[in-house]
Amino acid sequence: MLELLVVIAIIGILAALIFPSLARAKMKAQRVACLNNVKQLSYACKMYADDSNGQLVSSWPLGSGTEPVNPYSWCPGWASTAPEIPMYGPLPDFACTNEYALQQGKIWSYVKTAEVYRCPSDKRYVGGLPVVRSYSMNAWMSGRSYDDPSGNSSDFTTPEDDGTLAYTLFRRENQLPDPSQLWTLTHEDANSINDSMFMVDMGDVNRITDRPASLHGSAYALGFADGHIDSVTWQSSSANWEDDGDADWVKLKSWTTVKK
Repeated sequence: MLELLVVIAIIGILAALIFPSLARAKMKAQRVACLNNVKQLSYACKMYADDSNGQLVSSWPLGSGTEPVNPYSWCPGWASTAPEIPMYGPLPDFACTNEYALQQGKIWSYVKTAEVYRCPSDKRYVGGLPVVRSYSMNAWMSGRSYDDPSGNSSDFTTPEDDGTLAYTLFRRENQLPDPSQLWTLTHEDANSINDSMFMVDMGDVNRITDRPASLHGSAYALGFADGHIDSVTWQSSSANWEDDGDADWVKLKSWTTVKK
C-alpha cells in the first residue's frame, strides 16, 4: 500500500510539473498561428493595394443605399454570436458561421483559405459550427473616422470631405507617412467583435467601443500596413481599458492614424 501511495504521489508531482508546461506550449503555438494568420491577411491587403494602383482595401463592410455589401470591403460579414441585425443584410450571407461573407471580401483571392480568418484560440461555436472570423480592420483605413475632434468622414463621403478632419482617413498608400507604424488588422476580443471594422476613438476622452483580444498571454496581434506583424502585450488589466489616458489605449491610438 505504501509503495502505491508513493507512486501516486510521484505521478501527481510529475503531472503538476508537466501540465502547466503543456498549457504554455499550447498557448505559444496558438499565438504563433494567430500571428501567422494576421501576417497572411496583412500581406493580402498589401498585395491588393499593389494591384490597385495604391488604393487601399476598405475596412467599411457595408454598402450604400440598397447594396448590402461595400464592394471594396476587405471582408464583409458579422462575427458576433449575438443575433444579426437587419441593417447587415440577409442572414444567410452575414451569419457569423458562414464562410460566404469571407469570400465576398476583396482580399479573398489572395488568401482563399477560411482558416486564416479564425484564431485557433477562438472557441466560439453557433449550432455546432465555428465562428469564421476573429480579426478586424482599422476603421481609419478607408473606412470611417471615429470621433475625430473636428469632423467626420467615411468611405462613402468624397475625399474632399476628409479635409475637415484633424486626423487622416487613409484611402491610398501614398497617404501613409510610415506604413511600418500604422496598423491594418488586429485580433479583436470576442465580446466586442461584430462587423469587420475596428473603431479607435481619436478624441481626448476614451470612448472606445472595440477592444483587442487578450487570449495569448495578455497580448494581441497587430498587422501593419507594410505587412509586418507584432504581438502587443497589455500594459494594464483589461478592466482599465476605458480609463481616460489608459496606456494601452494611448499606444493603440499612436499606431492608428496621424494628425495632419
